[in-house]
Amino acid sequence: MKPSEFFDDFSQLLLKWRNPLPGRDLPWAFEPNPYKVWISEIMLQQTQATTVIPYYLSFIEKFPDITSLTEASIDEVLNLWTGLGYYSRARNLHRAAQQIADQHNGQFPTNFEEILALPGVGLSTAGAICALAFGHKAPILDGNAKRVYARSFCVDDEKDSQRTRRLWKIADACTPAEDCQKYTQNIMDLGATVCTPRNPKCEVCPVGSLCCAKSTNLIEKFPARKQRVIRKTKAVTLVVALDQCNRLLLERRPPAGIWGGLWSFPEYSDHIDNVQKWFWQNYTMKISIIQTWDPFHHDFTHFRLNITPLLVQIADSESHRFLEVDIDLVSLDKPL
Repeated sequence: MKPSEFFDDFSQLLLKWRNPLPGRDLPWAFEPNPYKVWISEIMLQQTQATTVIPYYLSFIEKFPDITSLTEASIDEVLNLWTGLGYYSRARNLHRAAQQIADQHNGQFPTNFEEILALPGVGLSTAGAICALAFGHKAPILDGNAKRVYARSFCVDDEKDSQRTRRLWKIADACTPAEDCQKYTQNIMDLGATVCTPRNPKCEVCPVGSLCCAKSTNLIEKFPARKQRVIRKTKAVTLVVALDQCNRLLLERRPPAGIWGGLWSFPEYSDHIDNVQKWFWQNYTMKISIIQTWDPFHHDFTHFRLNITPLLVQIADSESHRFLEVDIDLVSLDKPL
């Protein structure tokens, strides 16, 4: 069989497949609206669909179109993103909406290169938007598709870069010019429900007859596992500062870094010896320490953050230095 025929057979088998397994009635599936496809694809980056669903529904209810997202403040966007993680996605989404308004008259671009130029959009996300929203031929290589291709074609190149290039070539060869929307949705569904990382359901796989890993009994070998990263530990103290009116002092975190752009308590690392001096240098306010609360931790992908809350009283705060806001309208970091 010629390679081109093999790729065609793979595509046809996948196009004929109808997922019999429950749990993939996703609110954005087969949604031709490019705005909604874009929102869902950004949220799905590094996040499971079951986690995304409630955030997606709330986001679309609040911001049903590009115009409403463009007119929103970054705080409003981050507030709805709180808890979903990877907050740079939300900031990029807001920036991209402004770019669409400025450069495309508020209309979502249909050209692959123009979609790829949007902040936060990579090759796979651009491909998914082109295929799902416009039916254009554009390969994708998200985690689910990557696993399906790696197993079906036994892609085991030692170097990540070589493996990725080969997988992109396979994805491009398999993606049909017609019915690209259905093919793209099906390969994502196949990876999510059948060709799963653990305990794949090979007996119901529509492309099982062509699967190299299955025929050689090497399913667990693919895709190649990355070396396990030892999780580092960091420690910080969060200063819960109350003024004479029992108002809390919050500050916006820097755009880069953990919980970027969200509001949080003032924070310092363990190397600070004199808290009162540090607080005065940074906020020109005197404080007295009331109580140290029990520490807790928050786990990130690559490190664990140990957090110790410290309750302090601001001695002589002036009312004009505090901005009173509705706590439900600001975007807070996860520990808060």
